[in-house]
Amino acid sequence: MRSSPSRTSHRIRIACAAAATALTLTACSGAGPTPEQTPAAGGSDGDTVRIDLDPPRVTLLDQGTAEQVLTYGAPGTDPEVRNLPVTLVTGFTTLVDRGTGADPRPPVDPGGLPALEIDARTTVRAVDGESVTAGDTGATREVTVTARSPILTGADTTTGPTNGDDPDVDWNAELAGADGFTVSYATTPSGRPLTMTLHAPDAASDIGRAAMETRLGGLVTLAVMFPSEPVGPGARWTVESRITGSTTMLQTVTYTLTGIDGRTVGLDVEVDQRPSIGALSLDAIAPQEGERGGELRVESAETASEGHLVVDLDEPLPRSGDVAFTTRTVYAGDGSDIRVVQDSHTAARFN
Repeated sequence: MRSSPSRTSHRIRIACAAAATALTLTACSGAGPTPEQTPAAGGSDGDTVRIDLDPPRVTLLDQGTAEQVLTYGAPGTDPEVRNLPVTLVTGFTTLVDRGTGADPRPPVDPGGLPALEIDARTTVRAVDGESVTAGDTGATREVTVTARSPILTGADTTTGPTNGDDPDVDWNAELAGADGFTVSYATTPSGRPLTMTLHAPDAASDIGRAAMETRLGGLVTLAVMFPSEPVGPGARWTVESRITGSTTMLQTVTYTLTGIDGRTVGLDVEVDQRPSIGALSLDAIAPQEGERGGELRVESAETASEGHLVVDLDEPLPRSGDVAFTTRTVYAGDGSDIRVVQDSHTAARFN
């Protein structure tokens, strides 16, 4: 959006560094045991927090040729370690604008965001559902991803994803201490995640820990799930879930099955998000505008996405592919020319 004499805009770009933290607080609030403080599978000494997740809802739209029920393989007793380069990107932008407003349709990739590149050390092991979840929930497998050699690329790594929020932070130095950060999640045979465990090594700083939590936690929200019914090429189904972060979003992922080759499946992926709340406090989000009180309602919410994944049903993560999406939410007030435009971006690449 270009500035003009009739428009005043203020742009702030921040990382979604509180996303996983907010999820942790939400999941662990209320009754229940204190989060575990023991190392996760494959982790070194450090802090571990286990989170019980709200199971996503899977809805079959079209069975396609209805050839077979797709389920992940039963892991062996001696899990094989697989290494896969993974790139993860998250970002959150707020624009306060007076004037003609903004294009409600965002780009798939806004550009300018740093990417976290890791060497993912992955395993999948068989589990007894009752030992890793609260009761018999049907969990049969646990996927563990350990991030090795994390590094930010594609942006100024001195300011990193906060884009000037703290110019004294050397992000790659902070991430170096988080080498070995681990996320584990228990799933049903269909891939539905039930619990998530985050493990930070002792050397991880608060900054490095938050950066890794946000991005590795995103692997769980994008975990591929299958319906319980038989499906074949052309099949379509949705996975609905609530994503807690800088703004809580209701997320719908639509999968289209493009092919089956033995234990390998191809999937086209579309993502749609919308905010769970319909209004924002103007005073809270834009105090620099000099406004006091008042409310901005959701005027529009649109998601631009693209993605294709190749999934081996016997492997922990997609074998290859990528998913990228940006959600733009525009808030407006009655009788006001102010628009608050929030963009939330997520991308994951497996190669």
